[in-house]
Amino acid sequence: MKYDLGFGNSVCIRQAFLDSYHGEMIVFTQDGLSKFDYPDRYGDPELIQITRDVILRQMGITKKHVYITNGATGAATIALRAMKQRGKSICYTRNAPWYLRYPSMIKASGLIQLEESKGIDPEEGVVLLDIPSNPQGFTSGIRFSIAPTILDAVYFNRVYLAGYFVPVIAHDVLCGSYSKLLGLNGLRVGWIATDDDLLAERIKELIVGEYCGISVASVEILKNVLFDFDWDLFETIAKSNLDNNREEWSKLEKFFEGRPVCHDGMFYWGKIDEKCEELLSKSGISWTKGSDMGADDSFGRFNLGQDNDLIRKSVEEMVKNDKIWKKSKK
Repeated sequence: MKYDLGFGNSVCIRQAFLDSYHGEMIVFTQDGLSKFDYPDRYGDPELIQITRDVILRQMGITKKHVYITNGATGAATIALRAMKQRGKSICYTRNAPWYLRYPSMIKASGLIQLEESKGIDPEEGVVLLDIPSNPQGFTSGIRFSIAPTILDAVYFNRVYLAGYFVPVIAHDVLCGSYSKLLGLNGLRVGWIATDDDLLAERIKELIVGEYCGISVASVEILKNVLFDFDWDLFETIAKSNLDNNREEWSKLEKFFEGRPVCHDGMFYWGKIDEKCEELLSKSGISWTKGSDMGADDSFGRFNLGQDNDLIRKSVEEMVKNDKIWKKSKK
């Protein structure tokens, strides 16, 4: 496939980062590499303070306890394990479609996944809630949720939200990601935060058991690039890049039964009939199947965070093949 819209790389966000970053090139010299000892198990103290400031800027809240994790996936999995230790046996998610990694994360935590339509049992269950949702971009919570809540806030920031601020849903644990926020997916650095002292102690022990700290290289890169970082410029360019992709992709809505492009989050959730699938295949466009996200394959997820040129060319290819198809039917 020429146009990969299946995998979740935030390429246009990364380009915004590169366009707005004016710091010096980061070079690890031989002397610098000699200092690559094991890092602090709970996260570099300087990066933790930077992260507190980032959470305040992006979400408007201050968190008491903050730890650095192996991406937001690592953060959410550890939070789920902490809830398992508290006696929870069920993890409630939104009704399908849901993020395709959730089932593995929930199973690895020793919990059973149920969708919100099954009803919420606050004694037995914990809610894993993504805002905006992946893939549909919902910014609401789970209805009538009174259970402990882990907020997956990977896309809850000034970059991916069209309007600002959406009220923050009440939660017990917050999970975030520098990889998504800055488009630097390969860094695999996220965070977990809570105001609950007892829960924080559980989380600390689980982090130590899961990994002996985060990559020193990733931490040093982040500390360097976020020093005196121009957030206003970055967020402006990133939102513009993502909005350009949304506008381009909206030209294809007619092929997906008119389903509109959502302006929150990073994805398009489209209805795919036989003709649409044929056009996508002929155009060399790949996507995430609905069955990978708990739905069926009459739907699909498309990553609108891809490179601007890639999105534009994929749209042009789809329109061109539609014209060819119409001529063949005459």
